[in-house]
Amino acid sequence: METAIKLQASCLCLLIIVILWFSGDRRKTSRMEPDSRLYRTLLIATAFMLVSDSFTWLLDGWPGIIGRDAVLVANCLYYIGHTVPVALFFLYSDFQIFKDERRFPRLALPLALLEVAVTILALLSLFSEILFGVDEANHYARGPWFPAFAVTQYGTVAFVLGHVIHYRKRVNRRVFVSLLAYPLPVLLAALVQMFFFGLTLVWPATTLFLVVAAFNLENRRSKTDYLTGAANRRSLDEELERRIGADESAGALCGLLLDVDDFKRINDRFGHEAGDRALEDVADILAASVRVNDCVARMGGDEFVVLADIHGEVAMEELVHRIEGAIENHNATNRRPYQLSLSIGRLCYDRRGGVSAPGFLASLDADMYARKKARRMQRQ
Repeated sequence: METAIKLQASCLCLLIIVILWFSGDRRKTSRMEPDSRLYRTLLIATAFMLVSDSFTWLLDGWPGIIGRDAVLVANCLYYIGHTVPVALFFLYSDFQIFKDERRFPRLALPLALLEVAVTILALLSLFSEILFGVDEANHYARGPWFPAFAVTQYGTVAFVLGHVIHYRKRVNRRVFVSLLAYPLPVLLAALVQMFFFGLTLVWPATTLFLVVAAFNLENRRSKTDYLTGAANRRSLDEELERRIGADESAGALCGLLLDVDDFKRINDRFGHEAGDRALEDVADILAASVRVNDCVARMGGDEFVVLADIHGEVAMEELVHRIEGAIENHNATNRRPYQLSLSIGRLCYDRRGGVSAPGFLASLDADMYARKKARRMQRQ
């Protein structure tokens, strides 16, 4: 009866994961944001753990040599996969905080080493019962090194929890709460499960987080431009209203309005797919050129807006030069059959002037077109 209840709970969690998989982002993996790719990988890893956990309970106590080997193999797979979901969540949470996948290799290295160590110990346990073994009745039994394994696993989850709490000010409250939905319940479930052997709480707790994370990703997708991954117009309007409505202690607000020069020519000569790649390249260049807390949005068509909390025109011009330098470096690679060029309008918001968000965008638009016109006249 106990095994049947556990299997039913695992099947329910697997059903939820299947629903999340087919209701999630259906774009090609290469076009997904890093956190979306990590989330979908976490769905697979959690499903694997639910299946392997179910087999450990289903096969436990099977008679004979085959039964003994089946119990050992099922538990070996369970131990090997145990660290993976935590590692994936750590990378997922770090991207939610820093929006920088270049951090992944450095962060993943110690987790990869831990996974290698656990894998070696799990494989050795097939012969020497280091982490686990089976008794005379072919029932699973914890090995002498299990406490060390438990400490490393719970310590890793606790570290991830501390990481999220430490950088809580870098994300809004909604994202912070959603990130707590993994390490906190899982840590509590793991502690209870360690002292009350036989309970299965960790993977249902992980499935609960996956549901919460799905809502978080869906909310982000509703505010993200599907093609470029930049913020969409709705998100831009909300962000601009928020920043303009902030008090003077929030500091200066500068905006850039960027228009892709001769974008129609790129579409007409090389096709609309090439035009899409051009927009994606511009969005990537802008995201790499600004700070974590700055906002990069696609205003519409081939126009992008950058909102940056920087002080004064000197800092604003430095940002413009950084973007222009990144465009030059991109063109120098000859990755595309065309050259990218941007007309960049710029303006610092005067909090004393009381200009509305639409008025600020209109002023940016006027400055951009004035600069574009001046460049055309210089070329003639």
